[in-house]
Amino acid sequence: MLKKRVVTAVVAGLVALFGILWGEFPWHLLVWVGTLAGTMEYCTMLGFSRFDVLTIWTMIVVSVFLWWFPLHLAVIVPVVMAVAMMWPVMTKNRVTVVKSSAAVVGAFYLGYGGVSLAYIRSGSHGIAWIFLLLISIWMTDTVAFFAGKAFGGPKLWPAISPAKTISGALFGVAGGAVGAIVWGFIAFPGFHPLGFAWLGAVISVAGQMGDLVESAYKRSAGVKDSGNILPGHGGLLDRVDSLFFSAPVLYFLLGAGYLTWFR
Repeated sequence: MLKKRVVTAVVAGLVALFGILWGEFPWHLLVWVGTLAGTMEYCTMLGFSRFDVLTIWTMIVVSVFLWWFPLHLAVIVPVVMAVAMMWPVMTKNRVTVVKSSAAVVGAFYLGYGGVSLAYIRSGSHGIAWIFLLLISIWMTDTVAFFAGKAFGGPKLWPAISPAKTISGALFGVAGGAVGAIVWGFIAFPGFHPLGFAWLGAVISVAGQMGDLVESAYKRSAGVKDSGNILPGHGGLLDRVDSLFFSAPVLYFLLGAGYLTWFR
């Protein structure tokens, strides 16, 4: 099992690295394919079949997010909401309001996460920002795991994720901040340590929230893993749930000129 996990992690890491470095379009394409796979997992996890009308509709919405994002406020969001409200009517309640609402949540959750990952890479210093995001999340997970094992203490949210501790979460935030500072020093000459520390901490908090959200979805669905696409690791969402929450936060902060706040 350990060998399978390591091989899967190495292959997945190399594919992601290749996509990031090759160019904007290959990365965008890779993110789109990954987001569609995550969407399939999300829908099947909640009880929709792979070819259910709601699964297909959610994947279409996510694809529109990924390829026509500038239209999202003016066109996509109103259309998605209108169609979601009409599903129970059009299907004579074969598609219930609960199922339709779950599909909308998945479309927005995965659509915004995916498009943020794609557009961060397309922006100024995009490669460096993508690596900052990945490093902050990796540091968060690594430090949280070892700190939780070493210090233990009260559980963070036992009803949702029994293994996570408050000490692990707090040290994870510190790890995310340290990772961002180190990468900022390497990739951004003249960087402001405080600005990168706060950025890494915010990414860490958002990533941990994403992890808890996906854990809550799995518990409500009564499943251990979101899928089995990654041998030894489970589903794709099990590995990238943190990114789908933290990427929109980073994308928003970069668009708001975050680092200029610390000059």
